Amino acid sequence: MAQQDALQSILAEVGHALAPFRTVDSPARATAFFRQLGYEIPPGNFGSGLTELATHTGEIVAAAQRLVATTPGNEEVAAAILDMMGRLSLIIAAAKKLESEIVAGGGGAIPDIDDLPRRLVDFLLLDYLESEKAQLHEALHLIGLIEHDPVAGSGQPVRLINWDRFGMMLSNPSAIFDTVYQWNTAFDDAEFLSRLDKLMRATFLPGGLYDQPESTRTLLGNTSPGLKELRFPLLQAGLTEATYSQFGITFSPAEAQGGKKRGIALLPYLMGAAAFDFAVCERGQLLFSATADIKGVGLVVRPPFEAEGILNLAGGFQAAVEIRQHPNHAPELILIGTGGGTRLAVQGLGITWFTRSVSNQLDVGFEGQIQALRLVIAPGEGDGFLAQLLSGLNVATEAELGFGYSLLSGFYVTGGAKFAIEIPTHVELGPVKILSAKLALLIADEKLRLEAGANFRFDLGPLQATVENIGMGVDMYFRAGNAGPLDLVVGFKPPNGVGLSVDAGVVKGGGYLYFDFENEEYAGALELVFSGFITLKAIGLITTRMPDGSKGFSLLIIITAEFGTGFQLGFGFVLLGVGGLLGLNRTMKLEALAQGIRTGTAQNILFPTDVIANAPRIISDLRTVFPPENGRFLIGPMAKIGWGTPALITLSLGIIIEIPGNIAILGVLKVALPTEAAPLVILQVSFIGAIEFDKKRIWFFATLFGSRVLFFTLEGEMGILMAFGDDANFVLSVGGFHPSFTPPPLPFPSPRRIAFDIANTPTYAIRVEGYFAITSNTVQFGARAELRIGMSNFGVSGHIAFDALFQFSPFYFIITISASVSLKAFGVGLFSIRLNFELSGPEPWRAKGSGSLELLFFSIEADFDITWGEDRRETLQPVSSLELLTTELNKLENWTAELAGANRLLVSLRKMDESEGLVLHPVGVLRFTQRAVPIGISLDKIGAPAVKDYSRFNFASAAGSAWGKVGDPRENFAIAQFQNLSDAEKLSRPSFQQEVSGAELSVAGTTTRTGFMTKRTVRYEQIVIDTNYRRFARRLVGYFGSLFNQFLRGNAVALSPLSRESKRQFDPLEEKLAVLPEGFGVVTTVDNSPVTNLFASEAEAREYLHLRIADNPNAAVMLDVVPEFEVNLN
Repeated sequence: MAQQDALQSILAEVGHALAPFRTVDSPARATAFFRQLGYEIPPGNFGSGLTELATHTGEIVAAAQRLVATTPGNEEVAAAILDMMGRLSLIIAAAKKLESEIVAGGGGAIPDIDDLPRRLVDFLLLDYLESEKAQLHEALHLIGLIEHDPVAGSGQPVRLINWDRFGMMLSNPSAIFDTVYQWNTAFDDAEFLSRLDKLMRATFLPGGLYDQPESTRTLLGNTSPGLKELRFPLLQAGLTEATYSQFGITFSPAEAQGGKKRGIALLPYLMGAAAFDFAVCERGQLLFSATADIKGVGLVVRPPFEAEGILNLAGGFQAAVEIRQHPNHAPELILIGTGGGTRLAVQGLGITWFTRSVSNQLDVGFEGQIQALRLVIAPGEGDGFLAQLLSGLNVATEAELGFGYSLLSGFYVTGGAKFAIEIPTHVELGPVKILSAKLALLIADEKLRLEAGANFRFDLGPLQATVENIGMGVDMYFRAGNAGPLDLVVGFKPPNGVGLSVDAGVVKGGGYLYFDFENEEYAGALELVFSGFITLKAIGLITTRMPDGSKGFSLLIIITAEFGTGFQLGFGFVLLGVGGLLGLNRTMKLEALAQGIRTGTAQNILFPTDVIANAPRIISDLRTVFPPENGRFLIGPMAKIGWGTPALITLSLGIIIEIPGNIAILGVLKVALPTEAAPLVILQVSFIGAIEFDKKRIWFFATLFGSRVLFFTLEGEMGILMAFGDDANFVLSVGGFHPSFTPPPLPFPSPRRIAFDIANTPTYAIRVEGYFAITSNTVQFGARAELRIGMSNFGVSGHIAFDALFQFSPFYFIITISASVSLKAFGVGLFSIRLNFELSGPEPWRAKGSGSLELLFFSIEADFDITWGEDRRETLQPVSSLELLTTELNKLENWTAELAGANRLLVSLRKMDESEGLVLHPVGVLRFTQRAVPIGISLDKIGAPAVKDYSRFNFASAAGSAWGKVGDPRENFAIAQFQNLSDAEKLSRPSFQQEVSGAELSVAGTTTRTGFMTKRTVRYEQIVIDTNYRRFARRLVGYFGSLFNQFLRGNAVALSPLSRESKRQFDPLEEKLAVLPEGFGVVTTVDNSPVTNLFASEAEAREYLHLRIADNPNAAVMLDVVPEFEVNLN
């Protein structure tokens, strides 16, 4: 029966393969058909054999359709098979008759006519594969086993099977690749990429052929324009443009250079998110992650199959693909034993392939993970005696095991294990109850530790106390000691924790103390409720080992008191609670605190809820935000205020003051309307504000959480930054920034969009989001709406969005609008429309856009670019930069006289009268600085008007002058006010930059010189007046040496630079680190190596780059400007 079914299927497919003969029913069509086989046959050479061939082919196709419709195993199948075989013989006879007629009509002279049967079989078979098995057809075409050239030359067949290459595929596959693509001579990368693109389209993969970008040309050293590259996606996730992510390989041509032949480069690329996961099945996950942009990493393959790595990264990089069992669905795999009983099992298997840069070297490897290697000995198993003996015994050991191999590190193993036994005892000794005994064996790198302990409970009326695992421990070191080859250390094992609970009617609550002796850290939490009137909460954290490992002491305490009904304050306000924070030798990490606003850290600090249950998380947050640091202290008063009875609006507020240091304001605002019990509107906001005196900035950050209006959820964030120091800046963002904008370094996370979820279910979702931002150069705002209907592998999704950028001096705007709709079925895109529009103006107005329509693997694209109206933008009269700078030079307030270095002159100067004008010390510094014109960079404009005379100024010392320039003062300048920048440059570059603003002048050459040292004896006159008013005088009394040195500590000599330098050499605790201003470098695009010294500002670096480009235009692609931390100094 199986054989009959297989024969049935084969014959049906043969019928489909012969289907093209149905259309060859006239001499003209026959001529066109045989032209595809490489033969030019006149229409008059065809006889009755042509008609018979078309008729019999139509009959066999109909017979094949009947055969397919017949149920396997039915008696009609045999008859249908016999019918098919009979009609197949008729087709063969008609084909032979047609061949005889062609030869008889003069076709015998046609070149290669004897090859007609083979060409006919090749054409029918390949035509069938292309229409029915497109993926197989394109795969065979890619590896060179078949040929398909729709525009083949005269005498050449359109389709051809290279039967001679099937054997070579096993014995010498490289010879096929060389024959098809000229690999060892002049690699035809265009043909290779074209065939690979056809295979991708046959498998319905996204990607395709794209123009090779300039960055890739520079990376590979290519010089020819117009090269194409192919993107081959491997992983993809998401539906809309905002959520879509894709990881894949780019196949890019690498031209011959330096004696190396032409080859192909394999460059990984990443679109969208830097990390995403794919649910392979219910129990499995495939995860991809990368720590940085993966541009600049890849592999170049050149003849004869030599590979060379590319590692053009400025910073650390790692990318990994991980396949693992889902943590929530990973089954326990039992190696020995039975489930629920005694067993040896593993759980949570996974493997990771990774590539990373280590000290500018490429490392590739893999890691295997076993989340749990578990040994369990269940109680009560075995015979009756053992079951009785071991009924209360619990033995469990679990270890996490990992192993891996990399090119740089070799083979390595990670993990650890702990073997533990707990024996229930239930021994009662009056108010003391021994709950259980514990034995544990810990395996460490240098020792084995055996611990024996017990769990106790004390019942003292309404008070209960629990002591966890108190006992003794033995450390066994593998070294010569008190036990021969081993060294045993026996000691007391303090408890891991102590818990208290009380239920005395009036007072209810409890607390817990946690001890971590290994890290010398102790923590505790307490919560007591007094008759529902007041709730006291306390959290403490003590550390006796400082971060550097030295002995020390640091303390952090939070105490709050919350009142049941509160105290009325007037005007409807109620005091609901008070509290405070105290930290000794503790500092405050504002960045960690700002990040924690998103995760609930503010709620864990200000009046936390359910302290006992949430103690581990609260203590973890406190440990992260307020780490130990010597010489720092924290004071933080707190208050909780409400409005209404019961409170409809509540505000928890705390002010944390660091001494010495900064100030932070922490708060949680909650609004519940109309009542908290049944709210229709809930708004909850966590926020933080800070004043950083050391960094000279003030900022504020807030985030919405758990908020909704009716059943519509709300989320979003906002931030404000005002910096008033050397790096002055202003940023206001509600909901984030323009997609093309790179914000300056922010002390808080980049705000997320203000979003409104109208619906969010597994089958449909509607989401609206927006943003508004102000910088020193622009105003930005935008919005986006998304719609999704269906499941992950089937459904409709779409979006509409706009982004706007406004410039006010001179007035200019640009608005972009995009929209898309796509239909997916079974994970494959069936239909999509994408539109993008851009409008800018005014005068002239410009509108441009593009659109695309995709249906399966067909796509249609169109674009437009229209400009109308005259350019009537007002052009202001050019200004003279020289006159402006001269005006600044003549302003007395721009000139200051400063004392010599360090302001320690060994003498005291009297205060000068303002009427005396500018007075300069003989060895002082004359300083000129202004904020009208930056010095040392090119000037295109000043404000809105263009510059009409000088575009660059520099200060230098005049030859032969007694004055010399000794320094370059700097001020903050908004570069967009002085140089013509594109919209993208305005968004990506720093708003303000420190540029040279003048000059510092002083005496040329040596400014100071010391005289000869003179030794003097210090003596004084002593006068004593006693109670009888008798006067006694003693002349020439000498000083005690120690007293004289004490008097010298605060005088001018001791505070001079020379004395301070001498003291510094005897100070072992001098600060070794200093945070320097950010610099910029001009580097080569090959390896980010600098071509000159670093510059103090980005504008100065770009000024140097423009000068290099003017001398050599090729420098535009060879050089680039990067921040100092990206410069490769190796």
